[in-house]
Amino acid sequence: MKKFIIKRQMDGAGSIPKNDLNLAGKNSEEILDAMRSEGKNIQQVQSYVVGDAIYCVYNADSEDLIKEHSERSAAPATEISEVSS
Repeated sequence: MKKFIIKRQMDGAGSIPKNDLNLAGKNSEEILDAMRSEGKNIQQVQSYVVGDAIYCVYNADSEDLIKEHSERSAAPATEISEVSS
């Protein structure tokens, strides 16, 4: 699998209550589970809140899977960058 960093630009991300972030993470993981049950190789590694954005590290077979997850979870993917090294 390839490694990707996803930037999710969200005004006020840094002030989102931890409980709300945890709920969003749970929803994201449920969608990832569904995608994996469909035979798609994708997994979340880690997420970080930085100012007005959430940065997520994912492993996936393709950028298209990252985009699909973003659409299914209604979480914006402002930037998707493949990690080269």
